[in-house]
Amino acid sequence: MTGIALTINEAGTGYDLKLDIRRDTTGKIVQGMVLEETTPQNQTMILVANPGEFKEHPAWGVGLGNIINDHDLAAWRRKIREQIEADGQRITTLELTEKGLKLEAQYK
Repeated sequence: MTGIALTINEAGTGYDLKLDIRRDTTGKIVQGMVLEETTPQNQTMILVANPGEFKEHPAWGVGLGNIINDHDLAAWRRKIREQIEADGQRITTLELTEKGLKLEAQYK
């Protein structure tokens, strides 16, 4: 999926629009926001957000930061699968172990 790209802000505390501002010879802005493949970006936002953080979709968000000291990985896999599929993506690989997360999915 192509969309408006985000980048981590300089403070490392949030996200900002990814900009590539270009001007023509008269100084008029002819390019600004970067459009690129956003599937990995969308997946990251869903994984790190807690439920309630998206005003338009309060049920969205896995809250992956809360996984620390939780040993019920099956429940987390289920939650990840539900959220990613609710976003319209088809998961081809979902592996969650004590060593990390591997997620491969694309929009249908």
